[in-house]
Amino acid sequence: MAFFRPVFIHFCFLLLVLPALPGRAIAQSDTIDIPEVTITASRLRGWQPGQEQVIPDSQQLAFLKTQNLSEALRCQGGVYVRDYGAGNIATAAVRGTSAGHTAVLWNGLPLQDPMLGLTDLSILPLFFFEETRLALGGSSSLWGSGALGGAIHLDSRLPSSGGLRLSYQGEGGSFGYRSQGLQLAHGSDRFRSATKLFLQSADNDYPYTDIYGEQKRLPHAGTRQMGALQENTIRLAGGHQLSTRLWAHRAERDIPPSRVQPQSAARQEDDALRAALDWQWAGERSSWITRLAAFQNRLRYADSLANTFSDSRTRYLLAEGEGTHQLSPGLDVKGGLQFNYLEARSDVYAGFPRQDRWALFAALRWQPGRQWLAVLSGRQEWVNGRAIPFTPALSLRWQDGSALEAGLSASRNYRLPTFNDLYWPAAGNPSLRPEKGWNQSLYLQARKEWGPWSARARLSGFNYNVQDWIIWLPEGGLFRPENIRRVWSRGGSARLRLERKLAGGSLQLDANYGYTRSTNEGARQLIYVPLHQGGASLAWQAGGWQASYLQEWAGRTYILSDNSDWLPGYAAGALRLSRAWRWKRLSGQLYAKVENLWDENYELVANRPMPGRHYRVGVNVEFE
Repeated sequence: MAFFRPVFIHFCFLLLVLPALPGRAIAQSDTIDIPEVTITASRLRGWQPGQEQVIPDSQQLAFLKTQNLSEALRCQGGVYVRDYGAGNIATAAVRGTSAGHTAVLWNGLPLQDPMLGLTDLSILPLFFFEETRLALGGSSSLWGSGALGGAIHLDSRLPSSGGLRLSYQGEGGSFGYRSQGLQLAHGSDRFRSATKLFLQSADNDYPYTDIYGEQKRLPHAGTRQMGALQENTIRLAGGHQLSTRLWAHRAERDIPPSRVQPQSAARQEDDALRAALDWQWAGERSSWITRLAAFQNRLRYADSLANTFSDSRTRYLLAEGEGTHQLSPGLDVKGGLQFNYLEARSDVYAGFPRQDRWALFAALRWQPGRQWLAVLSGRQEWVNGRAIPFTPALSLRWQDGSALEAGLSASRNYRLPTFNDLYWPAAGNPSLRPEKGWNQSLYLQARKEWGPWSARARLSGFNYNVQDWIIWLPEGGLFRPENIRRVWSRGGSARLRLERKLAGGSLQLDANYGYTRSTNEGARQLIYVPLHQGGASLAWQAGGWQASYLQEWAGRTYILSDNSDWLPGYAAGALRLSRAWRWKRLSGQLYAKVENLWDENYELVANRPMPGRHYRVGVNVEFE
């Protein structure tokens, strides 16, 4: 591997230079179209063809726009959402890995907290994103640290035309839940803009049963969050495009007691300010993207009963440039250079930890015909001047028209230790090595149409081997992180969509099942990784009406590393009904939802009860 690193660095340099060289005049037959989606999300679309990607159903997302990202992922196979209850922290783990192994990217920019290495999904409102995409499988060669198990991509899509548009969505329901979103958007050939405002609050005082069997209402569980997102895109002459994004968000929450706590006085406040600027250029055979981003997060935690107070701030700066060039028809090359600067300031740290990260990445894409597409990619990163393992990847896809499709990917991936792992007082371990490992995945998909019916079925399998997994172990009365665990995760999933066209509507059935066996060296299943998990939905729509039933379920989930205790399996259903309408330039939708329809008593995290049956009604209105 040491031999290939200098070769790879020179290869990256050539890739960065090649697009800038003057290209030869080409005939019309040689000209390729560069769609807008390729320009704005170039590493996501078309550069991991053999990776399984899941896009939540758009009709169901319309019911969840005023809720958070964790709600959209709950019914997706291959991902387990660890939810501490309504309004509390929620994280996602993909294919038997941990929450820190799932990268969350906003328009290609990582959202993971440098101190924790996690992303709290409960403070990411779906109202701010037009597209949510889950990429299953490692992708460190393109996205860097944290994308060991998978990646969640959150993307904006500004209106391309239609002039001025104003939309509002409001929702209210059980346990004092209230949520509102307002968007003002403008689209033209030259300029696009969108401003979104979001406000949500809830009492979350739902009933639950404590460890003594007594019925109580969850105390000290109120939440409130608000945010504003402003985005602009200007198209300039010569194929140039300039985009700006500014996102401010604040969340306040009271942290309720667990089942085993008599009371709680804990409270947490999260503040985030994110700004990004990118310039793009697209020509006949080349395209360029340059990004600048600055993020600042602040987390304040106070618990007067435990006499615990902390105030932490993190800053994240990113500068990145990447270019794509067509060497010949069917052969494209991409290269990029990235710089990250991270720092943390916290009253729990003795100093002010910082990190400089430099990375070179490159990819070669070959499409010899309509059936085959192959991508070879790699990444070399340096942290504070020290090289970390080189991460190559190979991704293949085969298609036989629209009927059959197969994909295969293999990659090496990594995750850097967090600031808490390295610098936590009296416990941090500065000598920790990055977690690293290889994974392989494959899928086979078939489509069929006959008369009013259509069907799509997909089978997939995966194999992950992770070395130097970081775990906090007791040592001298304290817990200290060490690189001691080797984890093997393997399994597969099945997905089915069956649709029948009706007079003026359709009937659609979706179902998925996932099997995940994730074990450490002792052959014990990892905690919070259910062996069996699945979901299904049945949706009908006609004449502006839409009705759907959703069911999610999971088997036994271990909560102790020796597998001596576990959470029982659960099955939770939901019923949703909506009516769309239009009057002159106004259009909208009225809807009602019953969540946890069967009033299932269950937990996703030990001693953190989830809400029982509850109701919500909402409306969205759009003026053009």
